[in-house]
Amino acid sequence: MTNQNSTDFAQLTVSFLTDYLPLQRGFSNNTILSYRDTFKLLLRFLVNDKAFDLKKFTLQDLDRNLVLEFLSSYRNKGASSRTANQRLAAIKTFCEYASTEVPDSLNELLAVRNIKFKRAPGRQIQFLNVDQTTLLINLPDIRSRTGLRHRVILTLLYDSGCRVQELCDLTVGDVFLCNAVSTVKLHGKGNKTRTVFISKATAKLLSLYKEKFHRNSLADTPFIKGRYSGKIKRNGIAYVLDKYGREAALQDPTFPLHIHCHMLRHSKAMHMLQAGVEVTRIRDFMGHEDVSTTMVYVKADNRIKEEVIGKLAQKIVKDAPQEDWTEDKDLMAFLDTLG
Repeated sequence: MTNQNSTDFAQLTVSFLTDYLPLQRGFSNNTILSYRDTFKLLLRFLVNDKAFDLKKFTLQDLDRNLVLEFLSSYRNKGASSRTANQRLAAIKTFCEYASTEVPDSLNELLAVRNIKFKRAPGRQIQFLNVDQTTLLINLPDIRSRTGLRHRVILTLLYDSGCRVQELCDLTVGDVFLCNAVSTVKLHGKGNKTRTVFISKATAKLLSLYKEKFHRNSLADTPFIKGRYSGKIKRNGIAYVLDKYGREAALQDPTFPLHIHCHMLRHSKAMHMLQAGVEVTRIRDFMGHEDVSTTMVYVKADNRIKEEVIGKLAQKIVKDAPQEDWTEDKDLMAFLDTLG
């Protein structure tokens, strides 16, 4: 993907993503895509914020101060400390790899690897209540092909509790529809799969969708296709969610102004918890490796209950007497192909 005029940085980026991560480290495709996204963000920062000519950007230019500026800019644009730490972790892994390939840059790369992660605040779960979820999912008009496709995307994000990439990777053969029990097979992190049950209403919607879109499709055909065929990408799903999230906010003043793809997954877990489903069952449904990950929903539920109790106490107390890239097109194009 690179040519003789490429810098060592461009060449190392390509080999890092295509050889080191998948072949030497055995990272999953989803993890590699996350690393790819980090480099796309970094390249845009170099071009837009620092006015670098990427065709001349070398490994030696990737120093500690530059990475710190990138992270600061990323946070200033709204990224959380947790997300920024994930970007830093990807850059550190790259520097670890690059230091073995280009020993002359060892000191500069070591300085980057020694950057400390910022302490992230406790994780706050964002989710929709049942009424908000119902409003959002039922906004697309299934009488049109586009509306039907969008309704299926939103419904599967919620009812299957799938991650965004799991929805992107879903194939026709992964969807089993039956009058008795219907299931969806999801391909999750670490190449692990899990099969989840879907409701009869969702199964009916998916049957209609298959009749319209997959009457003669093979089992390995992407279940949700993008605008230009092939499987849908994460930014395509984000577009659908943002589109109907904006419409929902116009109809319901309590609806969040900004929603993200994981919010429907979080909403499903919270609704299961509030319906009395055991935490271990929610763990298995969500595909969490450890129940401690699932416990964030319990903490969020407890926080909500505490807020309700607090408001009730305030009301009682109140009633009582009180006192007064210029781009390196080769490299950026390569990064785009990895999706």
